[in-house]
Amino acid sequence: MNPKPLNVFGLVAAVAKDLRSPDGIAHDAESGDIYVSEENKATVLRIKPNGAKEVVYDRDTPLYEKRGKSDWEVPGLRSPEGLALDGKGTLYVVEDVPGGRLISFNVKGKSAGTRSRGQVVPIPIENSPFAWESIAVGPAGELLMAGSTMESMMGKSGSGALFRGAILYRDAQGEWWLPMNHAMASYSAVCFSPDGDHAFFACEVTGDVGCLDLRSRTLRTYRANHTFRAPEGLCALPSGSVLVAEESGKIYRLDPVIDKVQLLYDHPGALESLCWDGTQGRLLATDDQQGVLLSMKQRGNIDLLSVVGTAGDIPFEDRSIPVELIPDRCPKYLAKVLKLGGYDPFLEGGKVAFRDFAQRYCLIAIDAEAELMGRQGSVEDPFTQIQFVVVAPYWIGIQEGELVWSSSGFTAVRKSGQTVKTELVQRQIIQGDLMESRFIPVGGQTIALPVPFSARINIDGTTSVNFMGMGAMPDFFLVLNTVETDQSVMVVMPPGGKPQQYKLQVPSNRDKSHWVVALDRKEPDVWRRLSFAP
Repeated sequence: MNPKPLNVFGLVAAVAKDLRSPDGIAHDAESGDIYVSEENKATVLRIKPNGAKEVVYDRDTPLYEKRGKSDWEVPGLRSPEGLALDGKGTLYVVEDVPGGRLISFNVKGKSAGTRSRGQVVPIPIENSPFAWESIAVGPAGELLMAGSTMESMMGKSGSGALFRGAILYRDAQGEWWLPMNHAMASYSAVCFSPDGDHAFFACEVTGDVGCLDLRSRTLRTYRANHTFRAPEGLCALPSGSVLVAEESGKIYRLDPVIDKVQLLYDHPGALESLCWDGTQGRLLATDDQQGVLLSMKQRGNIDLLSVVGTAGDIPFEDRSIPVELIPDRCPKYLAKVLKLGGYDPFLEGGKVAFRDFAQRYCLIAIDAEAELMGRQGSVEDPFTQIQFVVVAPYWIGIQEGELVWSSSGFTAVRKSGQTVKTELVQRQIIQGDLMESRFIPVGGQTIALPVPFSARINIDGTTSVNFMGMGAMPDFFLVLNTVETDQSVMVVMPPGGKPQQYKLQVPSNRDKSHWVVALDRKEPDVWRRLSFAP
């Protein structure tokens, strides 16, 4: 049953109407001005406190890029989306197109009669396929950027390429870092906590909303147990909680300390961005469907600035207790497959017990029921079951010019009874770096698809497994919760189709011992430090 919204916003009014695909919002607390990006029109508007609108930047505004000691004029503004304003009057804009740029404008330093201009801020990812959806400024001038390569990869029809999501961080010293860079993710929003110690992030594909610890350079994250539907906007409140806007119009409040989610309001439109205006105690939101900038004031039955739960620390994943998911006896569905590979787990007096075998080869074996999540429109013949085994998942590389993969078997069953299962396919193999867009042909080979190309388990037992279909069949991205198995999810990417999100769980007549996860737990990743090419 869907929860009813608390309807905390008693006064909802349009600050500006007749906007073209309004998206990003930035608020100037000193002047009361509001900046809004119109993505499809390639403009940035300034809305005065009296409601007057003016275009301050558009595709004809001169943009410059530093080359050596000189400024060179470059092409104008394209698809501006995320906006952020710092305390010095610098307005940052990111472009939501492949190869999108970070651009800065000085909204307070322009002299009378001087033409406006923008400066491209260098990002240490050259020739990037990333499109950037969100930008945020921290209390000390730090920057956060969120985006993905989805638009770039989707435009390559039949390529079978995987898109990636990334969050970039520029610290107060001006150093650039890449704390998050994940396959099958599309980070749609990011914002700082009021003290600048944490970054909230949202992924529109998986529905994840979480928090990233910025106090160290190791990856420490928290993800809410609640799965949101296409989260597009985030806004951190002084209380330490964060507001989340779904594209469908729902606004939630998430308190990360106690992992509590409240549905505050259900707007009859499509929301994109949120911004808290502390001077007037209101929430600003863009509705790109109706073309309006909204002002929302709370009704009074709930205080948005109050702390929801008791004070405490955010439960980052590396503080959790490690768990193990290796049964003493091999599940029956797995035994037949292992016998084909030469190992009989039920052999009396065998030299290697099943538990030892699983640990030695980092075995993963899953038999799960799949259920299509949420309102995803019409999905023809969705998947209802998935079963796979991967032996030695870390074994992948090039040996003497030949591609070496781990051993695996895979079957996914659709509602009609049709299956997607392991089959031999001739493919041209390319070794490459997605971040740098550098690719080297390895050669044509017959490989078993779908092929497991990455597997990982966090210290809290959350496991991710990725299967690549290379354009011959769908790609499968799974996140398995070994503690609460029914909180597991799967994203399926059909060739040339839209992502499909599924909930996974152990079959109803089985317990957790039906799954085998014997991966080596890894310490939290160290952030990748980014540097500019010499």
